[in-house]
Amino acid sequence: MGHRRGLLPKLVSAILVAMAGCPASALADKRIALVVGNSAYLNVPRLDNPANDARLIADTLRALGFTLVGGGAQLDLDKAALDSAVQSFSHQIQGADVGLFYYAGHGVQVRGSNYLVPVGANPTRESDVDFQMVDIALVLRQMEGSGTKLNVIILDACRNNPFGGRGLRAAGSGLAQMRAPEGTLISYATQPGNVALDGSDGNSPYTKALAQTVKRPGLDIFQTFNQVGLSVLQATGNAQQPWVSTSPIKGDFYFAGTATASTPAALSPAPAPPTAVTAPPPPTTPARGARRTYRVLDTVSQGVLNMRTGAGTKTSVVVAIPAGASDLSVGGCRPADDGSGPPWCEVQWRGYAGWVSSCCIVEVAAGARRTFRVLADVSQGILNIRAGPGTRHNLVASIPAGASDVTVGSCTMPDDGGRTAWCEVEWRGKTGWASACCMVDVKTGAYARAGE
Repeated sequence: MGHRRGLLPKLVSAILVAMAGCPASALADKRIALVVGNSAYLNVPRLDNPANDARLIADTLRALGFTLVGGGAQLDLDKAALDSAVQSFSHQIQGADVGLFYYAGHGVQVRGSNYLVPVGANPTRESDVDFQMVDIALVLRQMEGSGTKLNVIILDACRNNPFGGRGLRAAGSGLAQMRAPEGTLISYATQPGNVALDGSDGNSPYTKALAQTVKRPGLDIFQTFNQVGLSVLQATGNAQQPWVSTSPIKGDFYFAGTATASTPAALSPAPAPPTAVTAPPPPTTPARGARRTYRVLDTVSQGVLNMRTGAGTKTSVVVAIPAGASDLSVGGCRPADDGSGPPWCEVQWRGYAGWVSSCCIVEVAAGARRTFRVLADVSQGILNIRAGPGTRHNLVASIPAGASDVTVGSCTMPDDGGRTAWCEVEWRGKTGWASACCMVDVKTGAYARAGE
């Protein structure tokens, strides 16, 4: 007994030392995953690989610190078992940092809604779908109300409709695109409305790429799914293109940690945007030489700037870039393809490539900043910052008269018909536009003007 009493302080000390060496994020990061694979269908041809795919993903996620609902992959679930698994998942993700739902198997879209197909489903008319299948929107609602920092839905279920000859006339090929609520990323094995390959070597091309990619340190969540897409394109000879639907996600998430971390990293706070507002949007001719770094204005509409596949709003969304993101790599720009609005610029961001409107990006300063002060006799003692160049835009903040720490970038004529230029400004973390009427350069005493 005395020997054991002597060991106890040493054991406690050793545990504390070990804990001190672990990043706090690794101790606090709670990751919950439900992994489902349905292969052994009773009333339609069985699928070869979903059960294998689910086992592979379950083992991979467990190694990355995820707690699995049911202790492992949930295989060949009928309707009651799938409902029960989703309900258990809903309970376990309450207050978690990350909730992840993975499904491999048959999935169908009916009148624009997506359904997971349990192994015993045998619908003979469209109304049977509500009772024999599980609406993916149900899973999404459980995740949306859980309080998690990040939700991920992964669907390797974009296969041909197996019930096409049974009265499901409203069922389309593949899955329909779903809206991703705040803090959510939805990954499809292929583009909405298209059919994914099941694979011929034990795993689907999508799941094989996913399992390999999530284990790579240094890839955040956006880079991870972009790399998965590139791998699948290469493996299928461009026959299958995975798709991602996302909303703004606060902070960064790494499945396997940062490049220098030895443990899985939790969601970390998003970096603060740079304090400089500088150059005007890039020219409409292709850029030459090195690419330039830009950031998204904090006042961008709805908090995101959509990257698209082409230079205009008629093209598909690639990814939503959150307001304040400061790591856009910008190349050449050209007029919008519908002939309206400002130019669109070719950009790269966190592994994604596409086009964004130049309306809402400003270059991160590489050189000196221009600092202005607000005139002491400005009307009512304040100068208003607004969301756009003119009085019709929403108020962002009010700068007091005499403030001498206003950073000014490009200036343009207002969109309300006024004759005085408005300039992009940043003041104490607030970004927007202010009238050049009432600001002078601290060094030169000159007013700002359009064209600068």
